[in-house]
Amino acid sequence: MDKYTLKTAFRKSFLGLIWRIEVDAANSIFAVESRNQDNGNPAFSALDYTTGQSLLHEMPYGDRHWTLAGITDGKLILRAFAPDSPDSPGIACVDAFTGKLRWEQFNYTLVNIGNRQLTVRHRNFAGGYEQYLDLANGNLTQFNISANKPIGPDIVIPQTYTGEIPMLLDYAAYGDIFYCQTGAKHVWAFHEKDRQTFRVRLVVSNGLTILADTIILTNLAKMIPELFFMIDQLLFIIGDNKQEIVSYLV
Repeated sequence: MDKYTLKTAFRKSFLGLIWRIEVDAANSIFAVESRNQDNGNPAFSALDYTTGQSLLHEMPYGDRHWTLAGITDGKLILRAFAPDSPDSPGIACVDAFTGKLRWEQFNYTLVNIGNRQLTVRHRNFAGGYEQYLDLANGNLTQFNISANKPIGPDIVIPQTYTGEIPMLLDYAAYGDIFYCQTGAKHVWAFHEKDRQTFRVRLVVSNGLTILADTIILTNLAKMIPELFFMIDQLLFIIGDNKQEIVSYLV
């Protein structure tokens, strides 16, 4: 079996630090929250994760007490999260394809995100008394079981591997080895020491045969806990000190 080179599917950079990523698998969209390193204020982006095409890039909204709660049906759901602030209740909906602010609600706090319906609680109640908002317009609606059924993204998070790995004996793995499988291929990732810094190596194998290996991150001051995640055949890494998303086709 011939060795091949992993090809970069896309590389996307951000001015702020990547803080949170949510996935709308039905529409192949990443929603990304990045944060200004000086004041902590958020910006929100959306991109097609199969091509890297930007749909919305670092749109500011709110202050540092707002965050990305999720994305569903092509809409970013933003929420306020400061419980001690009198202005903490708040939900906003942004169209991922146009960047248009669809609606805002400041009388409710977000409890749960469904497919086309949000579970909320009025700001006057600390618990219980759940109501429902229509995702399309932010208005109160009756509970709809079919509309509220979530669509879960098919995301694969690697697990640590503790057994013997014969095909990796020639590598100087440092710390845990992370592993997942896609079809007949096995994907491995681990840190290596590089003088006073660390780097991350990605290895793809089939059985005992190494198909590809590449260094995906370099000059790390310390080891990082989350090396990659996968959706279908696409592998994603948060690099460049949390200011870049890089995707490889495995």
